[in-house]
Amino acid sequence: MRGFGGAAWMITNWVLPSPYITVEQQQTTQNLVIQSTPASPFLQGASFWLSAATAPSNSEVQLLRQAFGEFYGVNQDLVKSEQLLSKVIEVWERRPADERAGLYRVRGDCYSALGDAPKAIADYDKAVELLRGPGGDLADPEELPASVLGRARSIKSLGAAMTEKQAKQAASDYEAYLKLTSREEWDSEQELIEDGATRNPYAAWEWGTVLRRAGAYKEAATAHALASQAFSEIGDKGRAVISLTDSGIDLAAASDIPQAKQVLEKAISKTKGVEARDVALLQRVIAKEGEGRMALAALLWNEGGQRAQAETVMGDACVRLEQLQADAASVAKSKVVITEASPRLKFSIDDDSPALEVSCVRFKNPVFLDQLGWPKDLQEKVIKLETLR
Repeated sequence: MRGFGGAAWMITNWVLPSPYITVEQQQTTQNLVIQSTPASPFLQGASFWLSAATAPSNSEVQLLRQAFGEFYGVNQDLVKSEQLLSKVIEVWERRPADERAGLYRVRGDCYSALGDAPKAIADYDKAVELLRGPGGDLADPEELPASVLGRARSIKSLGAAMTEKQAKQAASDYEAYLKLTSREEWDSEQELIEDGATRNPYAAWEWGTVLRRAGAYKEAATAHALASQAFSEIGDKGRAVISLTDSGIDLAAASDIPQAKQVLEKAISKTKGVEARDVALLQRVIAKEGEGRMALAALLWNEGGQRAQAETVMGDACVRLEQLQADAASVAKSKVVITEASPRLKFSIDDDSPALEVSCVRFKNPVFLDQLGWPKDLQEKVIKLETLR
């Protein structure tokens, strides 16, 4: 087994908070920390993992080091690293498939950090093609899961612009990633997926979101429920509640009204117990609670005989969301400014539906509901509620 893929992967985790990481990598920081890995062969010298008979020239190795240095270094320069990585790929085009796959995957990571979804998807496509083709099995075992997850996340970042075909591709990639990262040999594929979800509940939540975009609402509900359970197991109550609420919305989309109501009511009740020092996370929890209340109110209103309860639930949602906006305005007056470090692609549960953009009145807007990923049937229900109440 060659070490290039592993070198690129381990350098990513060694230097930067990589987006392709698991719960084990999360235990000591707000989001994710590095999972312990053996020292990378690349760090011992780029020529370590090449035999003398096949080693590239000194200038080619130096170009590789420079490209990696710009991307993984402390003073990261994404534009320069993309230019250098492109030169490396051109120079190394005749190298074995497993080595070239690693290069395409790293440049895909670079395009992801630059916020260029189409180019990132194209590079991950090439990496997966090489890894699943002749000689790809020689790559580090981490390369294929990293590549399929990178492609899935790049597709997910397209949001409402994602086609159904793309959503299905992303869903397939997330499922493959969860299976590939399972730690044990299980008796069924579902057990592999569940174990993968415990390692990376972020990816499990993302999987549920693209399944919703693909119209697979029952499957989306299951994926979001898995994410909720996995977040709960690591003590992350905020993201567990967000995921559970999404599961309820998926069930509503699947027309499983009794189960949807039950899950949404459970998720809403759990928001009261969420505490965190992360103000942005608390805002997202409140915003998601408001979304869940609006979905529940729409279901109650359209059932008939429960319109008074529907209005109460909707009224509570509006109060909570108005308070969220008021708190945000207060923070703005204190001149606390939060800036985004880079134009990276947005795919995470922490990127989804910026909390301060969620307000009661916006649930009348089909464009906004599309952004949330609500199916047309559920959109019609909530718009009807907003119009006729």
